[in-house]
Amino acid sequence: MITITVPFDNPLNQKTYENLINTLQFHQLQCTCGHSGCLTIHGYYPRSLKENDSEITLSICRVKCSHCGKTHALLPSQLVPYSQVSLQEQAAIISAYEDTGDFEQIMDRTPSIDENLIASITKRYITVSYTHLRAHETLMNL
Repeated sequence: MITITVPFDNPLNQKTYENLINTLQFHQLQCTCGHSGCLTIHGYYPRSLKENDSEITLSICRVKCSHCGKTHALLPSQLVPYSQVSLQEQAAIISAYEDTGDFEQIMDRTPSIDENLIASITKRYITVSYTHLRAHETLMNL
């Protein structure tokens, strides 16, 4: 995966994604193997994203490195890998979890996000937070 940084207030739909891909300077993109100028479009795959009261499907571009042969998805920074919930919505869910534990406003604003998705996101947040805390404690004890 290669993350393409975009403003958070940038609306995300197929047209804006295509514009993003069309404006990329592929020769400047770097593969995870460290080489630049070796990525070419390899194909597309569908990616669902829960937005407002519906689900949108984006056709995500995959690129292939001619040097190492690896393929990478080009994801805008609003998307969280392996999640149907945007980074902005996940941040709102985590803020609600930290502040009040009340998710009604989020579910009212985005009916496609239900209690199960919220539970999954908060569980992942708790697990990652705990893992980081334990790693920090381990480093402090060295």
